[in-house]
Amino acid sequence: MVESRWFRRAGPGIAAIGAVVLVASTTVGARPASWQPPQCDGMPRIGSAPVGTWYRIDATIVDGVRSGQRLTVAGPGTAAVRGLDLDPESFASGPFAGTVLAGTDDGATSRLSLIDVGAGCAWSIDRSDDVVRRATLTPDGSTLIEFRVDRMSRADRGVWRRPLVDRGAVERILPPIGPDERFGPTWLTELSWSDDGTLLAVESCGEVACRIRWLDVRTGVSGAVSDPTLGGLVGITSDRLVAHGACRGLPCPLRSVALVHGGISTIVPSAGKAVLTRDARGRHVLVYERDADGSSVASIGLDGSAGRVLPADRAGRRLIAGPAWAASAAEVPAGWIAFGPDGRLPIAGPVGALLRHVSDDRVVPFYEVQR
Repeated sequence: MVESRWFRRAGPGIAAIGAVVLVASTTVGARPASWQPPQCDGMPRIGSAPVGTWYRIDATIVDGVRSGQRLTVAGPGTAAVRGLDLDPESFASGPFAGTVLAGTDDGATSRLSLIDVGAGCAWSIDRSDDVVRRATLTPDGSTLIEFRVDRMSRADRGVWRRPLVDRGAVERILPPIGPDERFGPTWLTELSWSDDGTLLAVESCGEVACRIRWLDVRTGVSGAVSDPTLGGLVGITSDRLVAHGACRGLPCPLRSVALVHGGISTIVPSAGKAVLTRDARGRHVLVYERDADGSSVASIGLDGSAGRVLPADRAGRRLIAGPAWAASAAEVPAGWIAFGPDGRLPIAGPVGALLRHVSDDRVVPFYEVQR
């Protein structure tokens, strides 16, 4: 069995259209009302919820046509699951200490909002005549980072930043990525952070292979990894990145690239979805599915040491491998990995999801670990 990486990564919610048809179809009863969050008081800021906030974004299908997307959010330990209706071209990122960043484009303007999930409100934080395709916040919540394209030509306009509370101080921090026939047209751009919050990774993927640029937001030092044997990014540390090989589907090798000299080594010759985390001793560890159907999961150090197979999940839950694969994300404690049905958080809330501790294999329901 081969799992197509583009079926899972081509856009939020594509892999879960069947579930969304049950929500959006007019033939199965009334659709749940869309939540319109009121304006939050004060200046925009990230929240204080340590873990447990989550989101999921799905394509909305009405009569077989994609008419928009629905963003579902909830806070830690709450039963209040809220859904926001967004335009077809939209995205979400985070969570950031209890807040979720949402972007939506109506064909004329891109609008960004920061949702305080626990407080049940949102700030309107940016509007742009360009199309904001992706956005994130710096881990400390002080700065907004945006990837933009030109509205008419869809040409890459680079990566921009500004302070979260100052709409005027806009600065381009990375230029548009240049053409490279080895990769072809860019289909997908993702923004992600190293776990220490110092390096921003900008992933630009063609049909099969990806280019990955990185920027140290403290010093302005940047670099790029442009090797057509590399595919989607799994994670980045202060000195290396981990990516799948450039395969049309999974399983596929997991490879490590040194940021300083660009040397590439293979950590795992064949793997399904994967996440990068740390163990109890603070060492970086890869947790990965050993095959495309996710029935067996293992962990391994970035140097190839300490590899072991994790106990199987009898309920068949799969590794939740980040927003690019799962179109959902949750704040979980350090050293814990989330598993859910089909590798996603359920649309009604993570009742069926669980957390596994990477070092000692403890397994608990999603909401039981709060620190």
